[in-house]
Amino acid sequence: MTGTHIIIDISNIIDNQKLKYNHSVIPILNKIVEKYNLNVVGKAIHQFEPFGVTAVYILAESHLSIHTFVDERKVAIDLYTCNQFNDLYDIEMFFKSLFNNECNMTYKIIAR
Repeated sequence: MTGTHIIIDISNIIDNQKLKYNHSVIPILNKIVEKYNLNVVGKAIHQFEPFGVTAVYILAESHLSIHTFVDERKVAIDLYTCNQFNDLYDIEMFFKSLFNNECNMTYKIIAR
């Protein structure tokens, strides 16, 4: 196995204000980087008008991306690393904690 690809969709985000602008989305990505000990080697961040964000962190381990859908109160997150993730409950609780515990989360983990 060369890595793990996690594709995450989170909906029913109560506070969609945190989805609108770079200044509130970047801390979410930084928490993911910190939690999983990832090494950022590059960044591309785009602020949509009037609001919405797409951001990609290039990692030494691969990549992390987020796309916000403010009106729909949802995000799409993609994390591909050479790390392995064994604790599925921890993954779900961590990502829900970034938004709200009542949000809906679906994800798919692909061993590469």
